[in-house]
Amino acid sequence: MNEYTGTQTGLKSQYPITVIRWMFYAFIFSLTFETAGEEMGLIEPPTLIGGMLVLSTLLQPGLFLRWPPKGFWCFIIFLYLFVMMGLIEPAAYRSLFIHDATVLFQLTLLAWIAYNVMRDRGTAERALLTLAGACSLLAVLQLLGVAHSAIDAKGSVQRAAAFGFHPNHLARILVLGMLALVGILYSRRQNLTRPLLIAGPILIVLAAVLIQTGSRGAILALGAALFTFALRKGSLGKKAVNIVGLLLLLGLLALAAFQSDVMRTRFEETIEEGDLARRELIYPTAWEMFKEKPLLGWGPVTSMYELGMRLGHPEEETKNPHNLILYGLVTSGVLGSFPLFLGIGLAAFSAWRARHGAHGMLPLAMVIAVLAANMSGVWLFNKLHWLVMAYALAALHYPVGQAFLPVKAAVPRCIGDEMLASRS
Repeated sequence: MNEYTGTQTGLKSQYPITVIRWMFYAFIFSLTFETAGEEMGLIEPPTLIGGMLVLSTLLQPGLFLRWPPKGFWCFIIFLYLFVMMGLIEPAAYRSLFIHDATVLFQLTLLAWIAYNVMRDRGTAERALLTLAGACSLLAVLQLLGVAHSAIDAKGSVQRAAAFGFHPNHLARILVLGMLALVGILYSRRQNLTRPLLIAGPILIVLAAVLIQTGSRGAILALGAALFTFALRKGSLGKKAVNIVGLLLLLGLLALAAFQSDVMRTRFEETIEEGDLARRELIYPTAWEMFKEKPLLGWGPVTSMYELGMRLGHPEEETKNPHNLILYGLVTSGVLGSFPLFLGIGLAAFSAWRARHGAHGMLPLAMVIAVLAANMSGVWLFNKLHWLVMAYALAALHYPVGQAFLPVKAAVPRCIGDEMLASRS
């Protein structure tokens, strides 16, 4: 009996499931190369593979398009309200609104599918390993100069931006890759000492590129997320070892960051001058806009033009609030953004409840990293934001007290094989 569908599953049905599973892995891998080929006018890899993934789920709709959980319905309601508010905006903004609404719909659909796929713990683990591997490859290409690209920061330092990624966006991707790698090893070993030693070379490469991006928010997000691993239930001695390991890792990262001109310069600007890349101007301006229209906001597109006009930057006609909370309040007001915040809160609560499950603190750590990323930028229209939300909701389905499945043994051939083994 298949736990997902409640129906008998035979060998024939395993083949389309296997196709969907590998299509999902390909989609995860493509996320780190989203901008590759953009300059040549090619279709983004995640868009192409994501479309194929959606179509492939029609082979098993009862399994991969099953009714979403309660927490996910909050995101669906937010999407509905987002569309309703956008429809009453000025006609001049209609094309931009249609673009944003279409992207948000696609991301919600992909997150729904990702949730159903990752309800199988073995599939979720291999998806996370795929993400870590893709991030590692991207970091190596950046260091080798194959994917090297840089943007000038105030004419004094340059920030890494592989394949045209914005440095902050690249840094957030690398943080999630690092967390996936450390989290998998930690859940197997129950302490951080061996994982850090085993994955040391890969983590060094990822950390090197992370520092090159000069992203202050990503460094802070990584630190906050890593500390969640020390909260896992265990003996006082084990927790002490974990904390010491974390402090050592963060200390080495801080030392490396201080040696980097780009990172040191950006932190010095923050401490000495209060420079937050104009966020010190954006945040209070966006808050004033919210207070003027607190219930329904200014609209998804109108708000961006209004904020850009108030900031008065000669080269930026539009501007987003660079903070997810302010974005929700300014665009949709309290009423429109409440479902979004509730859905994120339920995903975080799900990750907290799943901390004693097979993947331990990893779902919560990744949610914290995404939330931290959304405090200095709007990641709502990014695929990894939705992937982490789906993963957090799916983690509740993993058995309590069981570690990750071994990589080379006891791994189901495809999603649903675990349920086949316990067929009634």
